[in-house]
Amino acid sequence: MDILNDLVLPRLEGVRAQPGGYMALCPAHPDNKQSLSVTRGKEQPVVFHCHAMCETEDILAALGLSWPDLCKPREQRDQHAEWTPRGPAVAVYDYVDEDGKLLFQVMRTADKQFPCRVPDPSRPKGWSWRLGDTRRPLYRLPKVIEGIRDGHVIFITEGEKDVHTLEKQGLVATCNPGGAGKWRPEYTEVFREADVTIICDRDDAGEAHARQVRDALLGVASSIRLVEPAVGKDATDHFAAGKKLPDLVPIWTSEEESKPDLAPDLWEFISVDDTDYDWVVPNLLERGDRLVWTGFEGLGKSMAIRQMAVMVAAGLHPFKWTDIPPMRVLLIDCENSEQQSRRKFRPLAACSIKFGHRVPDGALRLIHRPAGIDVLRADDAAWLLERVTAHKPDLLFIGPFYRLHAGNINDEDAARKTVAVLDQARVLGDCAMVIEAHAGHGGQGEQGKNRSVRPVGSSLLLRWPEFGFGIAPDDPDMRDGERCRTVAVKAWRGARDDRDWPTRLTYGGEGSWPWQIAPDFIPAPGWESNARRSA
Repeated sequence: MDILNDLVLPRLEGVRAQPGGYMALCPAHPDNKQSLSVTRGKEQPVVFHCHAMCETEDILAALGLSWPDLCKPREQRDQHAEWTPRGPAVAVYDYVDEDGKLLFQVMRTADKQFPCRVPDPSRPKGWSWRLGDTRRPLYRLPKVIEGIRDGHVIFITEGEKDVHTLEKQGLVATCNPGGAGKWRPEYTEVFREADVTIICDRDDAGEAHARQVRDALLGVASSIRLVEPAVGKDATDHFAAGKKLPDLVPIWTSEEESKPDLAPDLWEFISVDDTDYDWVVPNLLERGDRLVWTGFEGLGKSMAIRQMAVMVAAGLHPFKWTDIPPMRVLLIDCENSEQQSRRKFRPLAACSIKFGHRVPDGALRLIHRPAGIDVLRADDAAWLLERVTAHKPDLLFIGPFYRLHAGNINDEDAARKTVAVLDQARVLGDCAMVIEAHAGHGGQGEQGKNRSVRPVGSSLLLRWPEFGFGIAPDDPDMRDGERCRTVAVKAWRGARDDRDWPTRLTYGGEGSWPWQIAPDFIPAPGWESNARRSA
């Protein structure tokens, strides 16, 4: 056994080769930039060097290894590690036909390369490293056929490693050779009348692959479910973290076809008593409402969004700080990274505890897509609808709007298609929706309070939501260069219903919620006319 390739590298994540060795994610500390160097040593089998200064003993403990494991005498090591043209194999996967005859093998190296070999008696070592026209069946094909015949749910993953993880759970699993995007039409018929669960890897390629497989099986399989791991990237990460099969998060389920119901007639329609509001936030947001929230840069627009999300989930009115029924909240941030967002949410989470309304576990879910999403693309639109369907929020926060599509921000057609997807998400989730948007930058003669808080981009945004509010400076005592501690909440969209939105907010200070309703004040001369013009 090669200690480095067979024992150490398979236990590491994010391994990439470099001259003289490898770089990997350090298991001894939260690492997102491959700060661990792993090389062969002259006096010991492996040398670890973490650029974050983690101790070697801590690294070994995190890997479940010790120095005696690495320093076994050579005669005690396995001398039969499989050679491949791309380095020693850390795993070998047999692909067989319906009768169990070996057709080819996939060899997995430590740096996640997958050379394939075919039995070839004419070669000196009995293998050819070219697949050519070799048949490429599903992995574990005989077990899949037997499992479908016996009525078992068949799990489809992206790769062989996850198949083995699921088999350890007593499940029947398979994948196609070649990984994401390599599903072939001939695989589909195998699953006729089968109950199928597709486990979606949590990355762009994995999500697209899962949808490709789902679409291929529609009308063939009896039932199809799409799920994703509760933690980590794939099924192996999910179970390694101690999660169980029921913890997999459902994101899409096929439904039996049914005939549409007839629409109600007039008397049935008007007999329904719907005079009561279905509040998400009492006197503020009703289920189904669309609010676009804007503001000048640096005033705390995004912080107000985060505060609303945390407080509504905690069961507090987001501005009055009074008790309300707690709600399920989903926040999709298309601008900030997870690291940036954690720094902002930690003090808000602490406030929820300090004020006796700790956010219940699972009440506020956070998704970060700092590269944005493009709902003009079918895959990204499907991704959004799947998340809303899976999480079933009472209140959805998403934005900023300009990161929701890749078209021209002023293009009316792009805006119309984007809000169509958002409306679809709102209906599927049966939720209220708050969309963050940016106000225009100040130009000549548009300084301070005189700037408009209307959102930049297509004029469609001025017509689409039920409510449009923006925050602007409103501190009569503020001097140049000082932080604005009081803001005006200006309605730039005529409300379609009477609501109790605040007109002014004031900064709560350190150790408290950032924004609360400001008390009345005597405005400076001319302020009201300026405020009306700027909105």
